Amino acid sequence: MVKSKVKTEQKKQKTNEVKFTKKDAKLLPKFTLFFFNRPRLTAILWLAVLLFGIASYTTLLKREGFPSINLPIASISGTYIVEPSQVDSQVVKPISEIAKKEPGVKTVQGQSFSNSFNIIVQYEEGTNADEATANLEKSIKSSANIPPEANLSFAVPQFGVTGGSSQQIDMALSFYNENGQADTKLLTEKAEQYAKELKAKNLSLVKDVTVQSPFEEARNPLTGQTQTVQQTFDRFGERQADQNKFFNSVIIAIAGNDGFDVIKLDEQVRQAVSEVNAETKDGYQATISASFAPSIQNNISELQKVLLEGLLAVLIVGSLVIAVRASLITVVSMITVLGATLALLFLLGFTLNVITLFAIILSLSLIVDDTIIMVEAIDAQRRRQKDAKKAVEEATRKVSRAMIAATLTAALSFAPLVFVGGILGNFIRAIPITIISALLISLLVALVFIPLFAKFILLGKKQMGEENVHEIGASIEAKIAKFISSPMLWARKSMKRRLLVGLTAVFIGTSFIVAAGFIGRNVIFNIFPPSKDADSLQVTLTFAPGTDITQAQVVADKANKIVGDTLGSNFDTASYYGVADNQSAPLSVNLISYSKRDETSKQLIGQLENNFKGFSGAQVAVRQVDAGPPASPFTVRIDSENREQSFKLANDIANFLKDREITRPSGEKAQITEVSVSNPGSFARKDGALNVSVTASFNADDTTTLVTVTQAEVEKEFTPEKIRSYGLEPDSVVFDFGQESENQDSFATLAIAFPALLAVIYVLLASQ
Repeated sequence: MVKSKVKTEQKKQKTNEVKFTKKDAKLLPKFTLFFFNRPRLTAILWLAVLLFGIASYTTLLKREGFPSINLPIASISGTYIVEPSQVDSQVVKPISEIAKKEPGVKTVQGQSFSNSFNIIVQYEEGTNADEATANLEKSIKSSANIPPEANLSFAVPQFGVTGGSSQQIDMALSFYNENGQADTKLLTEKAEQYAKELKAKNLSLVKDVTVQSPFEEARNPLTGQTQTVQQTFDRFGERQADQNKFFNSVIIAIAGNDGFDVIKLDEQVRQAVSEVNAETKDGYQATISASFAPSIQNNISELQKVLLEGLLAVLIVGSLVIAVRASLITVVSMITVLGATLALLFLLGFTLNVITLFAIILSLSLIVDDTIIMVEAIDAQRRRQKDAKKAVEEATRKVSRAMIAATLTAALSFAPLVFVGGILGNFIRAIPITIISALLISLLVALVFIPLFAKFILLGKKQMGEENVHEIGASIEAKIAKFISSPMLWARKSMKRRLLVGLTAVFIGTSFIVAAGFIGRNVIFNIFPPSKDADSLQVTLTFAPGTDITQAQVVADKANKIVGDTLGSNFDTASYYGVADNQSAPLSVNLISYSKRDETSKQLIGQLENNFKGFSGAQVAVRQVDAGPPASPFTVRIDSENREQSFKLANDIANFLKDREITRPSGEKAQITEVSVSNPGSFARKDGALNVSVTASFNADDTTTLVTVTQAEVEKEFTPEKIRSYGLEPDSVVFDFGQESENQDSFATLAIAFPALLAVIYVLLASQ
């Protein structure tokens, strides 16, 4: 009876195999054989794809730091020589009210200082910022509510080498006197002369050379006289002769032509700067303080290194597990996939930047699957077949559907990232597109080109048949397969045994799920987790209320000395990039490469924080600069025209948060390290409403988790009834986490896409 049942099952299997063969012989195997039977055509196609890919990588793809995106933001800044309260009421408030009524405007944030102001207008996603800003400028200038003495400047910020800026900055030069004898006004005049000399070089890749002047002209409404006011300052630091020195400096901005290549622009400008420096006298010179070229070159070197290591690993492992010839096919196939992916990126209009390079490196571990599956299937069939064509046909028939299912499943896993919205989505969209493209191309390479490679490398007459196959790892592979399959073979003749094995499998699977949930509770959540080490730091000084521009420079110089002395030989260069003012000064610090340092960036941050304890004149925050946007502080905003009561509530919230321990859902604790309240000497508005804010930072990096937990604690302490006791409405207290809030909103689409993705994957797998 048992034998007859086994025979019946075998007949059913054979019948099913025949049906499968007849059904699929017209589809994927036929597609593969079309190219297999035309080796010359296929070889020409392969060479064309490979050469196009190489050309794209070496020449066609433009190099740039980050992908060019349309920032839906407008900046309105300027001078008005009166007290901050008058700047707020006469300029910022009416402009905010006008801007909020404009179509497509999402939020309006304004800050008023003594003699100056800054307003940021954020538009809805998809709005053309240039057109919207032009219309906004017309509306504001046609209004009779704005004092004619107010000097207004409208700009659409661009993401450049120094961060967001009102002008295009693709490279930055720090101009200074190495003898340290020039004041800022004279230095600015000399910088203008230097910029003219650089322009006279008529560099083919340079569109413009401009000086970021720290001075602005404004008319005093009381006297009617025009005054020149210094609004910003800059310092440039570099290591010279084993010493870290800082110089008073002015930034010269370089804007590249449309479609320029970052590396070529860098080379051209460096050559020109070297020539102009040689002609400049009296100790004045310029140094390139910001360029994307070094990071792009490092990323390209890293890509080539990872690719070489990956190909070598595939070659070694493939030789042991499959065969030496088969591993060669896998290596050639991976190179083909990468070349075709780069060619497709060029055709789609992408550039070779930090984001696409990261995606290509990430895809290396994914594209190997289809190639190995196909190569192994052909290798297995050459033992059973004497005819190369038959071996390819059988191999394709057996694995093609599984390959398609696996590839599409992997591709669909990255698909939701395409729909991430906001500024964040514009930046990272190249990642899923690159990876999905690489996966689909790897499938095509497996079906089209691998059989061609196998025809000449693996399927020769002397390599066909069991007697001609010699695998180094065959015996080990057989033992592992026997061990894994032994429970199923043991249980196949008994219903009780099958039930026991099935329940055991369910138990093991459930255990893994439970363990994953337990471990997941202890994994900190952060949309942009910080790296373990980095080559850049930022030291931000927030000056005390009432600090003028001269006092701010004195405080900044003291801070610069601490930075230089603390970092020592780990220091490379530093600059404020011309954005330091009497409110704050963010110093961008470049360290020597982590490969040449004994101390990590986090250790250096700890040393800086320790040495800045007790620092007078400014609050100091030190952070590591990573690929993602900077972590936004925890912020509580109080929207009310009653500034006195708003400050009272803000100070109480600050006292509640100061040095407070925050308990994560996992039970682990973090601590709030710095708490600050808005400067009473300045005014802030959001969407026209006057506000006071409290900000706090943490001694940990999992910002996404910590801001959520801290919000819950503040809401628990400051109930609606308690807020009313300050004479304020409960809805006047708003939690605003800046970019962190926007990041969370952007990723919210994943919560919608994930269930749909699982359903599509289930249907896909079920259809197989």
